[in-house]
Amino acid sequence: MRTNSIVFRFSMQLTIIVAILFAVLVLSNVYSLEVVRNNTQDGARNTLSLYQANIRNYLNNFSKDLTEVFENHVDAANDFEQLSESGRYFRSIQLKKALAAKMSANDASDGLFIRLPGDTLLAQVSSRIDSNEKLALIDYIAQRKWVPDSDGTEDEWTVLSVQGVHYLCKYMVYSGMTFGTLVNAESLLDMVNRGGGDRNGYALSDREGRLLTWNQASLKPVETLDELRNEYRGRYLMISEPIAEFGEITSLVAKQSVFSKLKMIQWLIVLLALVSLVVVPLVLRSLARDILKPVLELVKAAKEVEKGQPELQIPEGADRSMEFTKLYRSLQSMVREITELKIQSYEEQIERSRAEIKFLQMQIRPHFFLNAISTVTSLTYQNKNEEIRGLVHHLSEHLRYMFRAGLAVVPLEEEIKHAVNYIRMQEIRYPDQIFYMTEIQEEAGRSPVPPFLIQTFVENVFKHAMFYEEMLSIYIRAGMEIREGASFVKIVIEDNGGGFDAEWLRSFSSVQETEGGAHIGIANVRRTLHLLYKREDLVRLSNGEPSGARVELWIPATITDERTA
Repeated sequence: MRTNSIVFRFSMQLTIIVAILFAVLVLSNVYSLEVVRNNTQDGARNTLSLYQANIRNYLNNFSKDLTEVFENHVDAANDFEQLSESGRYFRSIQLKKALAAKMSANDASDGLFIRLPGDTLLAQVSSRIDSNEKLALIDYIAQRKWVPDSDGTEDEWTVLSVQGVHYLCKYMVYSGMTFGTLVNAESLLDMVNRGGGDRNGYALSDREGRLLTWNQASLKPVETLDELRNEYRGRYLMISEPIAEFGEITSLVAKQSVFSKLKMIQWLIVLLALVSLVVVPLVLRSLARDILKPVLELVKAAKEVEKGQPELQIPEGADRSMEFTKLYRSLQSMVREITELKIQSYEEQIERSRAEIKFLQMQIRPHFFLNAISTVTSLTYQNKNEEIRGLVHHLSEHLRYMFRAGLAVVPLEEEIKHAVNYIRMQEIRYPDQIFYMTEIQEEAGRSPVPPFLIQTFVENVFKHAMFYEEMLSIYIRAGMEIREGASFVKIVIEDNGGGFDAEWLRSFSSVQETEGGAHIGIANVRRTLHLLYKREDLVRLSNGEPSGARVELWIPATITDERTA
């Protein structure tokens, strides 16, 4: 196999790609292990933070219940010894009801108690505690000496161990009386994981690292958090968060549940490596036969088309795939249709130009319709019926010309006739103030021009050069002239008004076709002529002598009459 052949290069590149992909798979697997570990730890920390907040919230609620019992009933408990025997009985019932009321909520602690002077104990224990543990707990509370800390303050939360069951207890000592609340560590852990959807294990430990409770009953019991970590470090990821009130909460995430799928991916990578050693050579051979050979045939045929051959010649009898057969047929059809597609593209460009021309023509809006209606109204008050009939006739001719469907160009004589019709309407509006004259060569009159070409400039004359009680003269002439070796129809429109503004004339070449602009009509005429004749020098504006405006339009005489749908 030659080193410069496409088969050799393809084989080397495929081998390199496979090697790179294999290396990427190995590295990504190693990286995935670390990412999964970090994400698992982050997720466990987030869950621990939530559980930590829930535990602290429960402990705060228990503390509030204890504070409310103390504040509301400390006086009743303080004078307990001064009461008669029957009075102490009813007072005990009153205090027991108060404790029961506080314990009625589902989220209440596992126990509230008041130890009165004379070793009288009033205790209310939650139904979550079974009867044996309840009796042991009450005995423990009755026998324990409840004293403040040496610094004069009560413990925030004290860990009590009663027959192997751990409780968190908070109490208040006042005048020989003790008010306290307690919660089973196991009950507290169940409160924060009521949903049951979290499959991780959790453990609570005190400040000295002693385990209070955990929810992994299947594991061998241990006494301290350090023993738990040393015993099960290989099987679990352990993440701990402190709880200031009593110790720590620890999450136990089973490594098997986290990394089991990644181990399957590792074995899959090894299997892919072995399979690739066998498959790559077979794939290369198949690609050379089914892809490279047909491609070389196609390249050879394309070179023949490059030399001028009108058909794409494909060798007959070759064993090619269905896809390449369809490709060859498609390329043959494409070569045959290339000329037609070019023609179609040119026709589409022409259609787009015609559409734009039509749009520009629709932008040329005559400004006189409202004035015409006002003129008719005024004439009715003056009973000038002849003038009204004449104006309506000219207006109908004007509208009929405007709504002639599908015309891109019209004969010049029809455009001038339309402009004269417009002038006659203005004569009815301004009697004895208008003088006009037209001079059209016969050959020029037959030449096609865009519609509304002269109309636009005549409207402009009445808009800017018509003044009250002053005679307005308009002179329109057209003839054939030779310019730069080509035949043109030259159209000149002159008036005796004030002419164009000198500054505007200097900037005429940069006038923009903006909506509502002062010269949108002239801009649209120039744009239309550019689209039709591909030239920018067909409109010339100047001021006449001694006054007035002069417009020169140069229309190429070689264009034929066109009609668009």
